[in-house]
This record gives sequence, structure tokens and C-alpha cells, in this order.
Amino acid sequence: MSMILQDKKEIRKLIPNEQTKSLHRINDFKGIGSIFLEWGSIFACAWLCERYFSWYFYLFTVIFIGARYLALGLIMHESVHQLISKNKFLNDWLSEIFCSWPLIISMRSYRVKHLAHHARLNTEEDPDFIAKFDPHWRFPMNKKQFFKVLAIQLSGLGVFETFRVMSSAQMKTKKDKAPRWYTFLRITFYLSVLTGFIFTGNGMSLVLYWLIPFVTWTQIANRLRRIAEHSGIENKSADLQTRTTTHGLLARIFLAPKFISYHNEHHIYPGIPCYNLRATHRVFNENELIKQNLHVSKSYFDVYKECVTKD
Repeated sequence: MSMILQDKKEIRKLIPNEQTKSLHRINDFKGIGSIFLEWGSIFACAWLCERYFSWYFYLFTVIFIGARYLALGLIMHESVHQLISKNKFLNDWLSEIFCSWPLIISMRSYRVKHLAHHARLNTEEDPDFIAKFDPHWRFPMNKKQFFKVLAIQLSGLGVFETFRVMSSAQMKTKKDKAPRWYTFLRITFYLSVLTGFIFTGNGMSLVLYWLIPFVTWTQIANRLRRIAEHSGIENKSADLQTRTTTHGLLARIFLAPKFISYHNEHHIYPGIPCYNLRATHRVFNENELIKQNLHVSKSYFDVYKECVTKD
């Protein structure tokens, strides 16, 4: 019978620091470059769709760009852990301007909530856990309810739940109010973007290539990957109720960018950048005891088999 590990500290003790030291190195070129890679992909896909428009191509564009907005949200998540750049000013402000504000989110606010999630994982002090008292987050879930939840996300209405969950509104300890200069900069950002698009005659482009992808595919992909991270896991301590989901290239492009699916690895070592999480997974697999104590699903289809029932 294998030994049962109770928390991530026990797992860390099994891996020499020398083995993870290189995995913790932050590469500014990869971190900052990932932001501009995603925006370059968004503008390139929108330009191609405009030039060679068809409804089939537009459907692909919505899915592809929607996934890129999710990727930007996940880069913002990296910035919360100070993993985009070793320079704190660049880390924070590149994230705010190019990742969180375009998604109508404040990284400043999300940081408070997300760090509490890491510190009090899967307990009543975890703001993400509290949010899942909602019946739409209780797993296992029957198939009819599951598809109802997905329909809400795809309809565009799910974006309001995303804003609620991404804020720190459900935290028992309230965050400090944002300073006036920060609010002023954020409002100025939105007014400048809207004015720029409208006065250059590109208002419809904002609807087609930002609003529609963001309120549809971004929301459904975000919901599916979030279900996989901590839902439907039993017989483990709260600290280890986390799932890693391995997957192929298509899922990485359209559903779970930035290696976010290697979620055990992220929670055990939050200071490892996303581009090193797959290598961290290989390190875990070299230790049979760690391998036996972590919940790993081989694909997202397997995740939903675990979380969704026929009844």
C-alpha cells in the first residue's frame, strides 16, 4: 500500500531544491513576448477574416480569438505571481494594460483574491471554493445541468458570473479600495480605446473581434478549464484536491493555453512560470510516490467523465 501524502509541503520535501531551481527561473523574453504573441495572433486572425470573410471562417475566428483572450487572462494570472518579468513595474503594468483591462478585469483586485485562493486552497477561506457553493459549481453534476451551464456561458450571459468570480467580492476579508489615480488611468484607457475605434470607423470590428469572442468562447473555455482544476476530486486532503490534465496541441490552442492544465504543478510550486510547468510534471513523474498521490487526468474528455453523470 502506498503512503498517503497530505499536503504540498510533503511533496516538496521529496524533490531536491537543485532539481527545481532552474524551473523557477523567470525569462523576461518568454513572459513579455507571450503578451505580444497573443495580441499579434488576434490582429492577424481578425485581418485575415476581414480580407477573406465567410461565416465559416468567422466562426473559427471567434473560437481562436476567444481562446487568445483566455490566454491573456492566464498571462495576467502569471503576473499575480510575479512571473512575467523580474521587473515588478513591467510585470504589473504590462499585465494591467495589455491583459486584464482589455478583459474588463483589474489585476490589482484579482491578485488579492487569487493569492488567498493559494493560501487557503479548498477551504471556507478560499474565495474560489466559496463561489462553488453555487449549484452550477457542484460536482459531480448531471448531464442535463452540465449542458445548461455550458449554454449559459455560450450565450454571453456567463460573462457576468466571470466578473463576479474574478473580483474579490466574496472574500471574507475585503480588499483595499483602488486609489483614485488607478481608477482614473483605467477609465482613461477604456475611453481612449472606444474613441479610437469609433472615430476611425472601426466600431463594428470591436464588436466582431472583441465583444463576441470574449462573451462566448472565452467564457465557455474558461469554465471548462476551471472545472478541470479542482472539481470532482475525492479522497484527498483539501490541499491536494487539484487536477492536472494532460492534453494535445488542439486543446492547448483552443481550451487551455499557457500550460494552465498542469495545475498540481502550479499549486505545489506557484513560483514556477507556466512555460516550465510541463517540465515540472515530468519531474513529478520520476517519483512514484508523488505520482501516486496526485490526481492526473489524461484528457479533458476524461475530466468530464469524472465530473458529469448520466442521471
